[in-house]
Amino acid sequence: MIRSVNGNQQPEKLVAQNVSVLYEKDDKSFLAVDDVSLSVQEGEFVVIVGPSGCGKTSFMNTLAGLVRPAKGKVYMDGEEITGPSAERGVVFQQFALFPWKTAYENIEFGLKYRGISKEQRDEIVRKYIRLVKLEGFENSFPHELSGGMKQRVAIARVYANRPQVLLMDEPFGALDAQTRTIMQEDLTEMFLAEKRTVVFITHSVDEAIYLGDRVVIMTARPGKIKKIIRITEENLVPDRRNLNYDEVVNLKEFRDLKGEIWGLIKAEILEKHIL
Repeated sequence: MIRSVNGNQQPEKLVAQNVSVLYEKDDKSFLAVDDVSLSVQEGEFVVIVGPSGCGKTSFMNTLAGLVRPAKGKVYMDGEEITGPSAERGVVFQQFALFPWKTAYENIEFGLKYRGISKEQRDEIVRKYIRLVKLEGFENSFPHELSGGMKQRVAIARVYANRPQVLLMDEPFGALDAQTRTIMQEDLTEMFLAEKRTVVFITHSVDEAIYLGDRVVIMTARPGKIKKIIRITEENLVPDRRNLNYDEVVNLKEFRDLKGEIWGLIKAEILEKHIL
């Protein structure tokens, strides 16, 4: 099916149809995600926000093929997702790097596993080291890198494998505020350069508005979609991805969107007594 992304017609890349996720433990079960349907178009950057424990990660794990829905189905390019795939790269909050490998070797790992030639691997790895601005740190081990640098390696490792879709689960959540802002700007640059489809989870409303084409707000558990807000030239600013973070977040339009989205999340927190 073809749908519009910011006025441009694009095919659907990911589709979730009536997805529910149920967990069982100690003879008890609880519903994490309840009847969620969502389409993500090719080349779109979709951000999911909501109260803590609302099922954001559980839903993303169904898109990754790491969790099978208790009800409903998920598709990529019209094919049902039944397990993990190299076509869907996942970036987690924790860096998950091999501590005994250098930054270069961590980025190279997937390519080497797939049998890519040494010459091709070197070309690809150096391209992404440059894109994530880690030149000069290729031979550093994870313990020699800052948190932001480690996450740059993790992002480069996923990009280097050329997945069609990136699934990012609070990738900047463990970073300090200054590093997080820089990483958001750098991720925007990579998104413009690489044109991948991205689904991104965050607790930060500011981050959601700055990065996303659409912001999906979920209810408290069990997670449902409460509202989807499209970020456009009309409700924010034209050509915003060529502006830096400070220029965007200081706009009145940005503050208005932030107030609307935070109001929806806050209502869920207060109604369900999530503190």
